[in-house]
Amino acid sequence: MISKKVKALTFDTGGTILDWHTGFRNGFEKIKIKYNFSYNSADLANLMRRKSLEIVTNQKDRLVNFDYAHKIAVEEINNQFSLGLHEEDLLVLSYDVPSKLKTWNDFIDSFNQLKEKFLCVSFTLLSNRLVFLNSKNNHINWDLILSCETLETYKPNVEAYLKTAKLLQLHPSECGMVACHSFDLNAAKKAGFKTYFIKRVDEWGKDTKINVDGDYDLVVSTFDELKDELY
Repeated sequence: MISKKVKALTFDTGGTILDWHTGFRNGFEKIKIKYNFSYNSADLANLMRRKSLEIVTNQKDRLVNFDYAHKIAVEEINNQFSLGLHEEDLLVLSYDVPSKLKTWNDFIDSFNQLKEKFLCVSFTLLSNRLVFLNSKNNHINWDLILSCETLETYKPNVEAYLKTAKLLQLHPSECGMVACHSFDLNAAKKAGFKTYFIKRVDEWGKDTKINVDGDYDLVVSTFDELKDELY
């Protein structure tokens, strides 16, 4: 059975579990209506995500959390498109909107069943603030939250995965990484984790292109499929 030796499931949270695109898009849409802008809200949502994700996944010595990365991204968008947004608008987009995201519809029921068999951990690039608030708002009861902010090592640095396994007092092969991003799973695999790819066909909106760029232990379309394979 595939899950025989796996004791803990570690979950990417920002895109695998939370629908950031809809949340960001709705945030930009409210600003668009407020000031009668003509931009495409979905495009700016994706740009904000792309910029902030690039910041947190390419860190060296001076680390910043995802809240600050969102701030930088929104300020760059404001300047790039000459929007002239007020400080309060920038704060809403970068600080409030990312803390009020919704989970994908297939997640919570299957997750609660997986918790009956596995230690279920949020192993996330999100800041502590973001993962705490979004988890509370969506009634996600993690066994443990390990933000990269706490680890002080950000994915996809292999050391982040090794630290996580060590803190769980498990061998990396006893940990399974659940994610919709190949960069995450490829690093997890290098660390010795089992790897489970979830296809999120709407992560970047209706034009999302799924890129399964690796050889993983499982590739599934929904959390229901993942639960059926592992349970």
